[in-house]
Amino acid sequence: MKQLSERLTRYVIKAGAVPEELYAVYQYGFQIGLEMLCCFITCLVIAIYLHMVSEFMVFTSIFILLRTYAGGVHLNSFFACFLCSVTVQTAVMAISCIYKLPIIGAWFIILICGALVVKISPVESKNWELDDDEKCHCRNVTIKIIGGILIFAGCCTLAGKHGIVSLTALTVLVVFVSLYIGAAKYKIEKCKDMRR
Repeated sequence: MKQLSERLTRYVIKAGAVPEELYAVYQYGFQIGLEMLCCFITCLVIAIYLHMVSEFMVFTSIFILLRTYAGGVHLNSFFACFLCSVTVQTAVMAISCIYKLPIIGAWFIILICGALVVKISPVESKNWELDDDEKCHCRNVTIKIIGGILIFAGCCTLAGKHGIVSLTALTVLVVFVSLYIGAAKYKIEKCKDMRR
């Protein structure tokens, strides 16, 4: 991915669309974008194979919205991140197909994990450290996203779509776990950096 992102960056600089001074910024942006696209396409192909495209859309929408603003664990290599993301998404979709949480249990998970996501967010990483204004903005957006998830889950409950409510609960649970793992990883990395 890095080589392809470097080629793309050289191309846009050569075309005059971007100044040379911004090479590192654009190269990183292209690399992250390509890695996310690769993961998205792989998960979509798996969802199509499993006949779970609507479940894929629900999981991906909630997961991306929450992870973008709340943060979470960031692994140290593309391959590790790719493997973890594809495995987790496929596992959540498979579990939601095999087992549906009781509606009360699903709501319990959504409410408790949603509240804990808001409480701990945003979780920083070594490559994503925020100032106080950015933290405030991310937390406010996370609160709005959780509110949207509650409305979505409420509408699904009223419509009798209990499987989607169960999937929503599992997705919020996965994000919650990711946040706490990410917070622990960040704390460990900061301690190691301070010892150096």
